[in-house]
Amino acid sequence: MMEVAGQRVIFGTSEDMAAIQDNSVTLFVTSPPYWNLKNYGHSNQIGSSSYDTYLERLARVWDQCFVKATDNAALVVNINSRRHKKVFYPIAFDIARTIRGWRLWDHLIWYIPNALPQPNHYMERLFDNKFESLLVFIKGNVDDYKFSKPRVPQKYLTADPRAHKKNERGRCLGNVIRIPAYRPPNVKELGYHVAAFPEELVALLIHTYSSKGDVVCDPFLGSGTTLKVARVMGRNGIGYELNQDFEPLIRRRIIEPWAVPDWKSLDILHSSTMTPGMSSPRKIQFVRTETDSSKDAVRSQGCLFTESEP
Repeated sequence: MMEVAGQRVIFGTSEDMAAIQDNSVTLFVTSPPYWNLKNYGHSNQIGSSSYDTYLERLARVWDQCFVKATDNAALVVNINSRRHKKVFYPIAFDIARTIRGWRLWDHLIWYIPNALPQPNHYMERLFDNKFESLLVFIKGNVDDYKFSKPRVPQKYLTADPRAHKKNERGRCLGNVIRIPAYRPPNVKELGYHVAAFPEELVALLIHTYSSKGDVVCDPFLGSGTTLKVARVMGRNGIGYELNQDFEPLIRRRIIEPWAVPDWKSLDILHSSTMTPGMSSPRKIQFVRTETDSSKDAVRSQGCLFTESEP
């Protein structure tokens, strides 16, 4: 195990989370390994065997998450279904079916404008895949949750255009999120592929489903993006990574600068904020369900993100 800037990294399989205290994690957010698609550089990696074994091993991870989760925790799984040898595997739906104890709460779509196109000779798909699923699960009673509701500015519409008034609370963000995928610049030097969340996507999830000081865990840490964002947003991050060769990359990623030095900037591009004729996104404001005047504004290259904590 190593600790970097208050973030813990455990090198081992997340099928056994004995190193984490039971009932202590508020949010699990992760992108599990793809099935039969990528080499993550370890002989015991999940996804290199049969499809049924892949789902069974992932189910053991979700079971561990349930034990370590608080009574009002959330689990967010980023995954994509795929074709293999001309057979379609609905991985997202099969994962949802095998997650025990958790309640499926929401299904978000991550639209990836810079997704890699498939070669012209590759005929298993007739259309390029431009999205991945974000499955949101919760533990416990729905009425006990106090999520941060992401909102965008909106006007009340009336029959008389002159009577339009600004909706001060804004409307909820749509469930199709438009954020380019993160391409690590130094992956080639490691000799294997690393798939990574974009920081903006992780930040949206951490903001929505946790509060400052909470424990956030990524069972498949990869390059370390989740812990980097957890550090910036004042969360206590824990990550599991099977391949210890990732250590140099993870260490650099956790502590690398992000946005402006005072950490008041975050760029998030959302498809629902774009309307015909607009040249740039509208400002996005994130407001907690509780009424509170405290604000921690975060901004970057496009939209504004305001995080208010209770």
